[in-house]
Amino acid sequence: MDSTPVLPTPTINLPSAFVSILLGSLVCVACAGSEGPADTDASASTSATASATASATASASTTASGSSGGSDSSVTTTTSDVTTTSESTTSESTTSTSSETSTGSTSTTGAEPELGPLTVHPSNPAWFYREGQGPYFVCGPGDPEDFFFRGELLPDGTRNGDQDALIAKIAPTGANAIYFQAVRSHGGDGEATHNPFIGHDPEQGLNPAVLDQWEGWLMALSDAGVVPFFFIYDDDTDPWSSGSNVTAGEQAFVTQLVERFADVPLLVWVVAEEYAEALPASRISALAAIIRENDPVHPISIHQNQGLDFDFPDDPNIDQFALQWDGTPVELRDGIKVAFADAAGAYNVNMSEASQWGTGQVHREKSWAIATAGAYVMVLGMDIASTPEADLEACGHLVDFFHATPEFINMVSHDELALTPGSYVFAVPGQSYIVYAPAAETVGVAGLQPGSYTLRWLDPTTGAGTEETVEVVGSEASWPRPAEIGAEVALSVVRN
Repeated sequence: MDSTPVLPTPTINLPSAFVSILLGSLVCVACAGSEGPADTDASASTSATASATASATASASTTASGSSGGSDSSVTTTTSDVTTTSESTTSESTTSTSSETSTGSTSTTGAEPELGPLTVHPSNPAWFYREGQGPYFVCGPGDPEDFFFRGELLPDGTRNGDQDALIAKIAPTGANAIYFQAVRSHGGDGEATHNPFIGHDPEQGLNPAVLDQWEGWLMALSDAGVVPFFFIYDDDTDPWSSGSNVTAGEQAFVTQLVERFADVPLLVWVVAEEYAEALPASRISALAAIIRENDPVHPISIHQNQGLDFDFPDDPNIDQFALQWDGTPVELRDGIKVAFADAAGAYNVNMSEASQWGTGQVHREKSWAIATAGAYVMVLGMDIASTPEADLEACGHLVDFFHATPEFINMVSHDELALTPGSYVFAVPGQSYIVYAPAAETVGVAGLQPGSYTLRWLDPTTGAGTEETVEVVGSEASWPRPAEIGAEVALSVVRN
């Protein structure tokens, strides 16, 4: 860790012509790339991604996602279009199948793959990707925003709060996100001390002791499989009050901050929360370009006020639209459908703030409604400390299910294919489906092609799951949920 004080840079407004030249060159660099792997091939990467991520990969840590358990069971299912039976076949018209039950994700034997840093998916920018793991889904807390500043302020600027306890609580649950800001002072929601500056004064530069402490927490979160959404600024925050200009002091601050933490494997940079409250769009783009120049690997996001229209659809340095939207599960789903369709695969969508979220089944239903509409899930008010472990685990179950169904990166909402009333369908019709039903005795979908399919069942409440292979002979089919799965159910249907 670097203990050398970071010296401030004099505040000088950059000439607009210089900023334009700088941004133009950065755009050219960002646009240069190469083709990525096949959409569901987790073992390949582009040469551009490989070269950019080599140094960050060296510091990545591997965290096991769970282990399989339970006992073997068998399932017999019959509809007009599909027939499956147990391991003991009873007639020529039936097809052999076996079913395995577990309460966690399946572990594998042998050496763990080397995991790279979090990036934008090389061939599908609508999603994230991690070398050695594959397409990457996110569901977790959208709080606590004051994570860096919890606890008593010590003389050297560090804190003695509960950060380690929060990390220890979220780590085993599988929830894999956290949301906080680096600067919450200077107009934001925090106190005057909520920043990393020496003496809490931007003109004095960054405090090395504070950065050392932050690095420890960021690495611990990453090691636990939790993605920090690292906001530079809180809403209304503007330490430099420079309008559309990025001053030399602000450029030095962002550059030094990004350089310091670019080696954290799991990380998403977010330029500002509710940015329009304090910063013009031109300055956001300029700051995103500075982040990209100093960290060409990790995704960059921007958070907006309430609404579904993205302000930066063509910015080559902004990879994610972090939006605010409120409502019931169906209303949230309808909003995400619009935002996902508007993105058209050019960037990804994060449902980062929805008020009055709720807990228990309403938390799970909102999470699945959003996920199966095409967005990542961050829960406003889920501050970890007061969050029921069951709600954190519910996010973990969703993440594990999506990771086990990497075909999700090609799916689109297709609720018209649902045969189960009230269910949500995310699908590549005829090939792969993810279905969530808040309450169902049977789960079914239309638009199938005849052939062999793998069914993976999940109880979103407990994490219990089972898998079976079925033969489909028509264009639609329904299957009774297994006995070990509760009334609330998720099902993936993937053609073999």
